[in-house]
Amino acid sequence: MPKRVWGSGAYSHSAVAYWAQIAALAQRSERCRASVVTLARFMGDAKRTTERYLAELSAPGPDGEPELSTIRHTDAAGDGESAERWTRPAMRGEHFAYVPIAAAKTLRRPLFVLYCALTYATATNTPVTAAELAELLGVTERSARRMTDELEALGWITVHRRAGVHGRHTYTVHDHPLRPVAEEPVRPDTDGGSGADRTGGSLAYKEDAGLTDESTTQVGGAFRRRRDDRKWVAEPVDTAGNSSVVPLALRGSVRPAERPAHAGPQLTLSPRVWAVLAPVADLLPVAGDFAVRRIAREIGRQLDEGIWADDIRDQLARLRAWTPTEDIRDPGRWILGAALPVRPGRCGSDTCYLGFQRYTGAPCKACAELEADRHRGAHPPHTAGPQPHACTACGWTSPTPLPQQRCATCRTA
Repeated sequence: MPKRVWGSGAYSHSAVAYWAQIAALAQRSERCRASVVTLARFMGDAKRTTERYLAELSAPGPDGEPELSTIRHTDAAGDGESAERWTRPAMRGEHFAYVPIAAAKTLRRPLFVLYCALTYATATNTPVTAAELAELLGVTERSARRMTDELEALGWITVHRRAGVHGRHTYTVHDHPLRPVAEEPVRPDTDGGSGADRTGGSLAYKEDAGLTDESTTQVGGAFRRRRDDRKWVAEPVDTAGNSSVVPLALRGSVRPAERPAHAGPQLTLSPRVWAVLAPVADLLPVAGDFAVRRIAREIGRQLDEGIWADDIRDQLARLRAWTPTEDIRDPGRWILGAALPVRPGRCGSDTCYLGFQRYTGAPCKACAELEADRHRGAHPPHTAGPQPHACTACGWTSPTPLPQQRCATCRTA
């Protein structure tokens, strides 16, 4: 397999596995004549998935040449046959790696790409690090280590830890697994939990970070020294209270003892709004700035709609005089909900507010007449004939006895 296929990052991991399968079948004289259904059965995928990876390999690559070529054939009768496919061979002087086709069929696709990389590194005697493998696979360095351990557990490679130059790992790649594949899947990584396995060591241990597998390695052939010179360590800082100055990085998130003061502009009211709110000026400091702003906006909206300022001020003054101070639990909500909205009375007149005149405060005669008509119209119609039972309040008669000698309307009035 050429390195441009599995090492350039231009193709997906599954497309690399399909390239290996088609290249193995194309070694015959008639090349690869397997149908899409047959290829899907070989690789354990659906037909639509196989078609997607074949299209990926048939598209022009980074250098403009496709990795997969296809020719359609028909027999003498004109019926279609399976297409003839072959892969682009490795050119002279191009880097490549010999891999068994069994690895492409049995390994997970990312593990197969890792297997190709380790095969090439072993053949060329090139030392590799976990960071370089992670960059090739497009995963994190920790995931690259886990995948290497999984590949070793499956028997396709053997890892010789710390056996290479500068304490690096060396690998031995096998053409077939040394042991049968376990039926159970590999357990998830739990090395970050409490009491992880440290190959027989004590749980309370301290080792050099440069020799730990979980440490970060570098890309490009660099290596970490076994013992650092400790020149990068900062000066010790006293955090037990002996020092009055503690760096910001070592300070905890302490909630302030009191609410910080407002640094923005102070609340101000326009003269026209303040003239309207004069009857309830004693309630504004208790209402809060947010509620006062909402009240001011509502007054400005009513004034812009054409409502007179005197009407709003008289309404606030009248309701403030009628409502005891101890009954006003939330001054902001009381001004917004009870006193401020201009509500017409039942008669619909602009000079009437809830059955009272706006300027004088006297009861509205029109609303009183409407209320009387409502009570009179609530009685059921009188029936003809003798009615022995009559209401002592309104005189309405009933063929049945009345409770308390009153009709239902008079009892609820």
